[in-house]
Amino acid sequence: MSENRSNFIFPLIAQVTGKGVRFCLETDSCDCGIILYDAKGENELKRIPFESSDRIGNLYCKTVPDVEASGISYIFYVDGEPVSDPRATGFVPGREYGVPVSSPMKALIGIDDFDWEDDRNPYLSYEDSFWYLLHVRGFTRSATSGVKARGTFAGIQEKLDHLSSIGVTTLELQPSYEFIEWDEETERINYWGYKPGLYYAPKAAYSYSDDPSCEFRNLVKALHKRGMEICMQFYFAPGFPEAEVLEILRYWVVNYHIDAFHLMGIDIPMRLLSADSLLARTKILSDHLENVNFEALRKRGSQRFIGYYSDDFQYPLRRLIKSDDGQVSDCLAMLRNNPADYGRINFLSSYRGFTLMDMVSYDRKHNEENGEEGRDGSDHNFSWNCGEEGPTRRKKIRDLRIKQIRNAYSILMLGAGTPLIFMGDEFGNSQKGNNNPYCIDSPVTWLDWKDASRYSELTEYLKSLVALRKKYSVLRSSRELFMIDTENCGFPEISYHSDTAWRAASEYYSRSFGIMYCEKDAQSLVYAAVNMNWEEALLALPRPPKGYEWKLVLSTDPGCGKDDVYEERAAEEAEIKDRKSEANESRTPARDDLKRIIPGRCVAFYEASKTETGNRISKKAGK
Repeated sequence: MSENRSNFIFPLIAQVTGKGVRFCLETDSCDCGIILYDAKGENELKRIPFESSDRIGNLYCKTVPDVEASGISYIFYVDGEPVSDPRATGFVPGREYGVPVSSPMKALIGIDDFDWEDDRNPYLSYEDSFWYLLHVRGFTRSATSGVKARGTFAGIQEKLDHLSSIGVTTLELQPSYEFIEWDEETERINYWGYKPGLYYAPKAAYSYSDDPSCEFRNLVKALHKRGMEICMQFYFAPGFPEAEVLEILRYWVVNYHIDAFHLMGIDIPMRLLSADSLLARTKILSDHLENVNFEALRKRGSQRFIGYYSDDFQYPLRRLIKSDDGQVSDCLAMLRNNPADYGRINFLSSYRGFTLMDMVSYDRKHNEENGEEGRDGSDHNFSWNCGEEGPTRRKKIRDLRIKQIRNAYSILMLGAGTPLIFMGDEFGNSQKGNNNPYCIDSPVTWLDWKDASRYSELTEYLKSLVALRKKYSVLRSSRELFMIDTENCGFPEISYHSDTAWRAASEYYSRSFGIMYCEKDAQSLVYAAVNMNWEEALLALPRPPKGYEWKLVLSTDPGCGKDDVYEERAAEEAEIKDRKSEANESRTPARDDLKRIIPGRCVAFYEASKTETGNRISKKAGK
């Protein structure tokens, strides 16, 4: 290989080699080169033009000898104009957040001396994961967070105990690579960061220290030590080169040990990415999976790593929670949806749209602060304010809102996919009714951590749900559950019920249903009773195996479980005869023999527990 050709080694970032510092620039211009500065970016040291011998196609690569990488910064020039390196891995610190950038940002040369110790990616399965989406700045920017490094990667690390305590396994970060947050066209900030970025560098404004690369790596290492994962969001504008997307993801996997990527944009090369060997165990998620060759992935026989990430889950479920008609069938289908070839992320709130607290506190969006006269943000939020718009002092309304959030948690955890919550949803965070705060950097988008104590009951209930989901593997399957008795144990893996056992309510006016889950040859049965009507409903529970009885273990309504058991049996001899007859004819489940009163707007969970009294059931719960 010739001297110059040896410079063309991927990735095309500026990096230290055995012969100096290698620089790369992509341009079709013949007048281009490197401008070196001191490490602070204040004094120009020299200009080094690219020669024709440094060029292959529209790519220039040159190694500059006798340069101390730690002592310089640089930019490029093209046709006399200075430009930043789009593949820079770091930038000179000191740029103030939210301030317009008037000149190209000077880049630094990355020095790969980070001590990863014995770091290992956890490689968690989708079914064993619980995701948490956050904005790095907004998560701890408020003084109420109580952290030292507010609004930074280090600030997140200070809150890992909290995240671990609620069972979170995976942190998903909104864009946290470098981007210019000030938008010259709108003259406001792009707080979220969904715009073209400088994709090889962690965002300096999200770093408490002057070394965002080290700080970000420390966060990843701390997560991995806890068995937790990190997912990065990347937005790519239309027309962004497909090959470059691949190189960017490879770079972050190799250099930052990233576990997952949520890719956003309309031209995501999912077929290319899903076929790459280096990314074969890295989760890659998108809302478009049409081009993925799942047949080839099945032949690999690897764990699911492709993921579907869309907001289609939240709409029917939100409508059910607000007691809309005609949602039961769609909700049951969505809750069961769990493809064997790829994971899917389920959520009821996200950065775009209402938080869970706002979903139960506002009938309409309140985006006045965005400065677009209410034109921005969706008008279809499927929310209900529970009787009064916005904050209220009325205890009845406040209590109902808390109950509705618990209902939302419960229904989310019933979904067969991977559950995700948006930051602060675990303790009732509100964005004051703004469902599109893309340009707001203020307490509206910063978590108010005082809510963690104000709504601690919400957090505790969520913990109980996570524990219940972890206890029963049938709630965390890697495929769709069977609706037939494949184990010949008398119960299918999943079954649906209404006021009559073994029959789902399909009527348009229905707002209630029961779901029973079976595992371990019917040794473990769980029944979820969902009533989103404003009035109490009667739901039937199938008779559990002999020696077991239903026990209420969790409910969103404190009144649930009181005087709620009814006997529906015929005469004892006729019932025994009937059961023997059915057992002889087939192993299909016996008809229901008891029902439970489920309060209005309530979700309740029952377990089949062993009892010394066999299968007899009292008329009153608790007797």
